[in-house]
Amino acid sequence: MNVKELRIYPIKSCGGVKVQEALITRYGLALPSDSRIYDRRWMIVKNGRHLSQRVLPRMALIQPSFVKDGLLLQAPNMPDLFIPINPLPKEIMDCYCWDEPIFGLRYDDNISHWFRTYFQSDDKIDLVIFDEKQFQARSSQNKPDFPNVAQDHDVSVYHDVCPIHLCSLESVTNLNTRLEKKIKIYNFRPNIIVTDGDEPYAEVN
Repeated sequence: MNVKELRIYPIKSCGGVKVQEALITRYGLALPSDSRIYDRRWMIVKNGRHLSQRVLPRMALIQPSFVKDGLLLQAPNMPDLFIPINPLPKEIMDCYCWDEPIFGLRYDDNISHWFRTYFQSDDKIDLVIFDEKQFQARSSQNKPDFPNVAQDHDVSVYHDVCPIHLCSLESVTNLNTRLEKKIKIYNFRPNIIVTDGDEPYAEVN
């Protein structure tokens, strides 16, 4: 099995960034040059509850890039937005990710305004960041889709279930043989894309 591509999605449900190398951490893939930037460390919330492309497909068009001490966000018809990681925000916010409580540090109103403008929404929309020094991550155990996989120490931050998502090109090719509308592997938002010759679903084993 060969690794074809690595991708980090710093903000849940927003664009991913292809990287040449990554650190494997407890919380997911991280930048080797700045381990403070890791997968799904940020999350967009509406009244404290996570938003996803299922509700707001336009989230897919928010494209982050990695810059010194933070992220730079670009989106259609919007000015570039810098998201600092140093210093971290101070305000602690009660949030929910898939109905599970988890804390986040809320960014200021200027950043909230950028998201409300982009989504053309009057609702309270905020950006939060996870701080592993203050908060406890969500357990990956007791998830119905993964009954016998997660161990006591396995956690996720703002991921759906697992801190790292691996998918093979062969699996998606096989799936497309049964679909009228073809999909790309990026629809699954994997962190690690692998290839294994002609055998689909080998990554399950």
